Amino acid sequence: MKLWLIPFISFFSLSARSAPLTLDDVLKSVRERFPLVQGAQQDVQAAAGEVRASEGAFDIQWKTRATSSLLGYYENDRIDSIIEKPTQIWGTSLFAGYRLGVGDFAVYDGKLETNPGGELRAGLNVPLWRDGPLDRRRANIQRAGFSVVIADAQLSQQRIEAVRLATARYWDWVGAGQKMEIYKALLKIAEERDAGLAERVRRGDLPVFERRDNERAILQRKSQVISAERAFQQATIELSLYLRNEEGNPVFAGAELLGVVIPKPETDLAPQKGLEEALKARPELARFSALKSQNEVERVLAVNQTGPRIDVQMQAVRSLREGSPTRNGTQLEAGLLLEVPLQANVAGGREDVARSTAMRMELQEKFQRDKIATEVYDARSALEAAALRAEVTHGETELAKKLEEGERERFRQGDSNQLFVNIREQATADAAVREVDALTDYQKNLATLKAALGES
Repeated sequence: MKLWLIPFISFFSLSARSAPLTLDDVLKSVRERFPLVQGAQQDVQAAAGEVRASEGAFDIQWKTRATSSLLGYYENDRIDSIIEKPTQIWGTSLFAGYRLGVGDFAVYDGKLETNPGGELRAGLNVPLWRDGPLDRRRANIQRAGFSVVIADAQLSQQRIEAVRLATARYWDWVGAGQKMEIYKALLKIAEERDAGLAERVRRGDLPVFERRDNERAILQRKSQVISAERAFQQATIELSLYLRNEEGNPVFAGAELLGVVIPKPETDLAPQKGLEEALKARPELARFSALKSQNEVERVLAVNQTGPRIDVQMQAVRSLREGSPTRNGTQLEAGLLLEVPLQANVAGGREDVARSTAMRMELQEKFQRDKIATEVYDARSALEAAALRAEVTHGETELAKKLEEGERERFRQGDSNQLFVNIREQATADAAVREVDALTDYQKNLATLKAALGES
């Protein structure tokens, strides 16, 4: 085991699989076990919990009060029990209850007295103006519902970004592995050639200088291999943030999991969605829409709260036992509550805040739309440039291979030397590395375009 791995043993879960690691493996891990995605999923659950909490404002309430006069001229006992149920129908609230008042009451407290069996009552309260079309309880439910939409949009946004970054880290890892293999193969050529050069020097048909240059190349290429291995180790560590096991722990994907070749650019497979589709798919705009809806709820509520309160109240009361003639039978009561605010600074101020917030959100949403457009255009431009670069570097690599073979043949015929052979081999390796970089950039830009189009 390499020494640099020792500090990471407690942090990474080493993979035991033998099949090559694919991009689908990484993206599946991101969608199911990436901590930031899981955290955003919990935000959605929390928002759903807020909906339930806001619905609790319409829970049935049971209130009971018992009073007994222990000392004094008037001795009496009273019980008042009531069940209230607010509804979402125009702010109407229903109530039903039982009341008992027995004993001696002062004349001014006569309403507290009931027949011996007590009385049942039921009724409703209907707001005609303020709190009728909308009240704080219903506004909270609406706002909580939009909070779920906001949380879901944030989850989608987090997933899109995580998929984009995971894709980039995966292709960095694959590219680093391929470059490491290129430099290892380059080193192997020089090492295998060294024995033959030594024999030719021993026989005297090759100057010792030629072998010395090959030995220099070996040292140079060993240095390149060390740097390439370090780059691969770094790419492996960065990939581990997105590649996780069933327990959610990072997985260290070693060189044994390499095997996937970076595919050549296929422009026909690139997403062809336009800007309109991107604007519909991007979760940022869905989030803005929900935020604006939340603000509109507050504005409508503020406007309603500036009006007067006009409540109609109706109540039916029935005594359970005969008693006072004035309380026997069923009584029906109707009432009207009028409350006119002479000043409405609180509601008016909230309306002003809501209007200003709406204007701010409109400007922010416009900027977000422009930003999405620039991201889509830039991603397409970068993808096209990467495809052209991959094509050019592939041609460069093929030509460098031919020149390398030609230089090697010239050396066998005595028309060249080891220095030029080494230069040609290095040029071929450098061209191959540039081609890997170009292919890697194409795949990363493809992931960026998909993210700009709202794909996850």
